[in-house]
Amino acid sequence: MDLSMNLLNLLLWTLIWALGGYLILVSLFKLQQHEATLLGFGLGLVLQAWVSNLLGHFFAPVPAFWAAAGTVLLIGMLLTTLLKSWKSAREQFTFPIGYWVAFVLLLYIFFMIGHGLAIFDDYQNLPTTSFLAVGSIPPVFPLNPKLSFDYHYLMLLIAAQSMRLGGIFPWVALDLTRAVFFSLAMIYVFFLGKRLTRSLIGGWFTALFTAFAGGLRWLLLFLPGRALAVISDQINMIGSGIATDPSLKLAFSKPWAIEGGGPLPFLFAYGNGFHTVSVMEHGGTGMMGLTIALLLILTFKRWKHPAGMAVIGALLAAQALVDEIWFGYFLAAFVIIALIHLIRQKDQPHREIWLGLVFFVVIPALFALFQGGVLTGTAKQLLNLGSKAGSESYFSNAFYLRWPPAIISSHLGELSLLNPAQLLVALLEVGPIFLLLPLMFAWGKKGWRSNQVIYAILAVMVAISLFSVFVGYRGDAGISATKRLSLVGTELLTVFAVPLLWYWLRHRPLNLKLIVVGMMLLCCVGGIVYFAIETTAMQVPQESYFLDDLDAKVESQYWDKLEEDAMVFDLIPSRAATVFARPLASNNTWYETTADYSRLASSLDPYALHAAGYDYLYLGAGEWDDFSETVQERLSAPCVQLHYEVTGARGDFRRLLDLRGCQ
Repeated sequence: MDLSMNLLNLLLWTLIWALGGYLILVSLFKLQQHEATLLGFGLGLVLQAWVSNLLGHFFAPVPAFWAAAGTVLLIGMLLTTLLKSWKSAREQFTFPIGYWVAFVLLLYIFFMIGHGLAIFDDYQNLPTTSFLAVGSIPPVFPLNPKLSFDYHYLMLLIAAQSMRLGGIFPWVALDLTRAVFFSLAMIYVFFLGKRLTRSLIGGWFTALFTAFAGGLRWLLLFLPGRALAVISDQINMIGSGIATDPSLKLAFSKPWAIEGGGPLPFLFAYGNGFHTVSVMEHGGTGMMGLTIALLLILTFKRWKHPAGMAVIGALLAAQALVDEIWFGYFLAAFVIIALIHLIRQKDQPHREIWLGLVFFVVIPALFALFQGGVLTGTAKQLLNLGSKAGSESYFSNAFYLRWPPAIISSHLGELSLLNPAQLLVALLEVGPIFLLLPLMFAWGKKGWRSNQVIYAILAVMVAISLFSVFVGYRGDAGISATKRLSLVGTELLTVFAVPLLWYWLRHRPLNLKLIVVGMMLLCCVGGIVYFAIETTAMQVPQESYFLDDLDAKVESQYWDKLEEDAMVFDLIPSRAATVFARPLASNNTWYETTADYSRLASSLDPYALHAAGYDYLYLGAGEWDDFSETVQERLSAPCVQLHYEVTGARGDFRRLLDLRGCQ
């Protein structure tokens, strides 16, 4: 299938679910006209992805992807017909040029930036995307197919859809998907800010602050050297922090030690290990979680028909496949609010409360138990059930109560709130956003009184997230995964910062207004610095730090072309898993190889490789040149056949060697 036909397929598929999402939205919800098409686009995208995941459990990927888009359109048409809302759909079907231009411009910029970067777990996201595209739904662990990979993979599934239907490479599909959700999230934040402040400027400020706001770690640079050295002695660096330098003081003068960066290195001092700035959301979930959250916030209690509650429930179930912490907090907060309502208003009818408990708690929770992802894996572990692959899950969960309370940074480790030096660093790492807690709780109380219960729910979610400082984690995801328990509160405070302060500062003295605005600008310094650095990657595209154009050529010929049960050995396991969409039995985790794999990698005996289940060996010139003469002789044995080879500049090559004759 040629490029033009692939692009036509992708465009047609997009139009189907986008129209379906729009029809569902305008049939069931009361919204402002300028919001309808963009919100419908996002709603259709999320709903079809969620349906695709369910269908993908039982059907081949391409039919499942088309059927999911068709299902969303069919539901939209049925609702529009049954509710007689075709006239309303025609009237609201407008394309406000300013908002759509902003969406396309943001999409282009963030895609170009992402295409020049390969940061934040490319070794994990690219193989998983490749496996999802070939039909491993829910995914197995690509480097050990005996393990189910219970990951929040819904955004990767959308990238897999674009890859399969559009005939594009996984790294391009993933960059495109991240860009779509970044653009939608920024537009939706603008809608929310404009709606709450009743001001166009308020909407712009809300979006800009959400895009760039982060912590104030860089302020430590202004401390006297001795003071910073004393503080540094109290910090136990982890992850990319310790890779930068074991000393916090010395790390501040160095580039951030991460793989897959662009032409210019990111400065460690301006980073953040607690809250990833929105313009740096290049990970495995991107801004999809925030996009779903904003769809929920913008449509909650605006339904014209009870079927609108079912749509909210579907969005929540989809959120469980993207941000299970947000999902869990929302369910808990809704239950708390519902109980308070039932207790305080005994004599009033409670039909909507009971419907809410069914659609927003019971049904999404049931889907979360079996649809795949982290919560499904957790449920299987608790119930001691087998995984899709017939074995155990990649992840293990081990939470515990922690004392003293602490903030977790993926760079700076555990920061105790009872240690003065660590407390100072924790406050700067989080930033002054926590000062908005009283305003958020007051906003939630006001929402409760004015029957805008979504704001009360969000305030309770923020309160729940505060208790995460008392929770620790010892599972396979590492200690830094604990920070996600706190991020729900921080992200909500960031999104609502401008609207909250917009009203609070109205009648305050000018000096106080200037101080608050100054603090908000300081919060954006790190994000602006990182955005400026990452824009230098726009004109230097890369496949990934472990892939290049030769791997792309091999993938264009052999992706999903080898035998279904074939295994391809590679000294860079994520490379072969991405290029061929075939597993390796190489790793216990993404970071730890098995003893058998290490033994095979050290000898590269083709007979031993085939005996271990490998049918092919994939290698490049870099590996070949590093091999000893003994290894080169082994791989030149008559039983080893050259299956495919591509060559590049300066003698570089990729070879796929057939080991099936090495009996």
